[in-house]
Amino acid sequence: MTDISVTLGSKDRQKQSALAMISVFTLAILLSAVLLFSVQPMFTKLVLPLLGGSSNVWNTAMVFFQAVLLLGYIYAHVITKYLPLKAQIIIHMAVLGLGCFFLPLSIAQGWTPPDGGAQSLWLIGLFGISVGAPFFAISANAPLLQRWFSRVDHKDAQDPYFLYAASNAGSLLSLLLYPIVFEPALRVGEQTALWAVGYGLLMVIIVGAGITAFRNQATVTSQTTEQETSRGVVTINRRLFWIFLAFIPSSLMLGVTSHMTNNIASTPFLWVMPLALYLLTFVIAFAKNPPIGSKHLGYVAAFAIMASLFFGFYYKANVLLSIGVSLSAYFIISLACHSRLVEDRPNTSHLTEFYIWMSVGGVLGGMFNALLAPVVFNGIYEYLIVLILSYLVVLRVSKIESVSFSLKGKLLALTLGTAVIALVLTVIGQPAKVAIIAAGCAFFFGLRMLTQASPRVLVMDISLVFGLALLLPGLALPKLFQDRSFFSLLTVKAEASEYGTVHKFIHGDTVHNYQLQDDGLSTVPLAYYAADNSFDIGMQFARSLTPQGDLSVAMIGLGAGAMACYERPTDNWTYYEIDQAVVDMARNPKYFSYIQDCSYGSDIVTGDARLKIGDLAPKSQDYIVVDAFSSNSIPAHLVTREAFALYRSRLKDTGVVFFHTSNRMLDVDSLVIRLAEDAGLSARHFFKNDFDGEPYQDFQSTSSAVMIGTEAQMSALSNFDARWTVMTPSEDVALWSDDYSNVVATMRAKSRLKAEKAAREAAVTATQK
Repeated sequence: MTDISVTLGSKDRQKQSALAMISVFTLAILLSAVLLFSVQPMFTKLVLPLLGGSSNVWNTAMVFFQAVLLLGYIYAHVITKYLPLKAQIIIHMAVLGLGCFFLPLSIAQGWTPPDGGAQSLWLIGLFGISVGAPFFAISANAPLLQRWFSRVDHKDAQDPYFLYAASNAGSLLSLLLYPIVFEPALRVGEQTALWAVGYGLLMVIIVGAGITAFRNQATVTSQTTEQETSRGVVTINRRLFWIFLAFIPSSLMLGVTSHMTNNIASTPFLWVMPLALYLLTFVIAFAKNPPIGSKHLGYVAAFAIMASLFFGFYYKANVLLSIGVSLSAYFIISLACHSRLVEDRPNTSHLTEFYIWMSVGGVLGGMFNALLAPVVFNGIYEYLIVLILSYLVVLRVSKIESVSFSLKGKLLALTLGTAVIALVLTVIGQPAKVAIIAAGCAFFFGLRMLTQASPRVLVMDISLVFGLALLLPGLALPKLFQDRSFFSLLTVKAEASEYGTVHKFIHGDTVHNYQLQDDGLSTVPLAYYAADNSFDIGMQFARSLTPQGDLSVAMIGLGAGAMACYERPTDNWTYYEIDQAVVDMARNPKYFSYIQDCSYGSDIVTGDARLKIGDLAPKSQDYIVVDAFSSNSIPAHLVTREAFALYRSRLKDTGVVFFHTSNRMLDVDSLVIRLAEDAGLSARHFFKNDFDGEPYQDFQSTSSAVMIGTEAQMSALSNFDARWTVMTPSEDVALWSDDYSNVVATMRAKSRLKAEKAAREAAVTATQK
């Protein structure tokens, strides 16, 4: 009886010991991941005021973090391979201790961004000096702790890869909590202080994990299973395959991020969505029992690629639909890649090496998008290229080699597929593409039959051919000019109109300006700057506030330069444009001649306005115009309390500030009105979307604007033009500052405004009936 009790007690103690062992390692890896992936959006947000809120700030940051992650994996590999466990623990605690000297996290002093090129290299250097040490120390934890766990006497020690799922679950939790909890509730200073506390707690837990590993080392045996032996053979081809499988999701992640931030807002809330999905694929793929295998994912991924090509590139009438489809396709493709990666994992003796090659693929994917593509391509083509490359992964992942189709079957499938696509194109008004698709499919399948290529699933072939047939003709459309920079994609197109040729400026995916090219019409401002629109009325009022009507104007944002047609010879205008590529385009009369034809030699200052406008003398400006919103994104650092304080310090006592607030996705109006309230000033709102009967109505743009000044000035503005009215800001939108913003609230507010407007229109329609 006593023996049975002792045995049972011993088993209970063993279970408790095993549970405690796995708990301390899981907790250490989980907290490491939370800290690792919270520092990315948090510190990148700190850098935004220096580089204008460009989505490339996030992409470049991702390259830095991926590179440091790789260095951490290499460090973990070296010390676990060449040092005994006790030495590993001591060295790693010293490395973690070194990171304490950089806490709390902050931007290194004395770093000013370059006005010309090399923003990416400058940003990488800033990240390295500011957060490199603590991030490096934490980045090594996932592979290092897994390797330590593989050496203990635990039943799961021989296959510790499931701990990587815990790591990515912690990363995912961090990314989801940041925009929902931490960003809206805590200022950046409070976030960095909390992060420092978490870092200290992590050091304590890792000491516990190290002691646990040291005390519970298993006896090393030479017995290996047949599966472990086959998994232990690591060849060059196998390493290259790991790199390729990691490259595809990493590159797609940054491609989707650029698409989203160029069309909504350049903020951590939107940056973390693709990264969160990326981490979720790791959680699913590295789980002990994944819910879906790579073979089945191969089927779904074929449709995902086609959907992404169609809705992500060709048919983008609905931005939210395009983003939703792009994110879904990216998730499916990434899950297929990572599932195949996990299936090909080696045994624990190569664990750290496996993570190194996986990280190499991630770094190469990031470098391709953030560093190489902007230099090599004049358009955003890397996303398309990697989507096509992912088709190769689908073929490999699906493992279907024995399916064979007769010539009749192929022709029948081709005919049916072409008919379906033709119907879709006809419905959306593109019947001319049918002939191109049919010719492409016939050529593709004809070539396959002539060469007797190994058969694959036919739907995959059709997906690729149809997708490219839809896309390539659009890419081949003539463009007068196309360029990309660190900040955006610029395109100029020429079109025919009833007034002759018109040039169209497209910033990202949004048309920002037009210019008629015929003599006598080239000095007519259009789009938002057309006569009787917000900018025109605002300029008239600003002139009415000065005795002679001469103005000193600080114009934030240049675009095509149409606002120059409002200059007078006795004015003093200074333009601020962060993107040198935009300046070069606006100054080239081959594309737009507004600057040449209208401006009176005004200064154009290249650089971020938050940094450059401080060079103006205090109380020197009559009028400050903030019109720097590219596509539908918001450079958040230009609409904060600190930014507005800078504007006011450069205004004369009689000066006013004009904000161009047009945006489809975010309630910028309420945001700007909150700035006025905080400063003890008044604001008036202007909106115009009806141009019937006006000259050049096809080339005018819906405009929303907010003017800020004293109450006396704003009352005079309403009397000057009754369309400038008092607007009550949304209760959802709070004041933004350099260490606080909440994009979710501005999106929610805009959604409610749209719903209320739709309800009012429906009520009017019902009344009329």
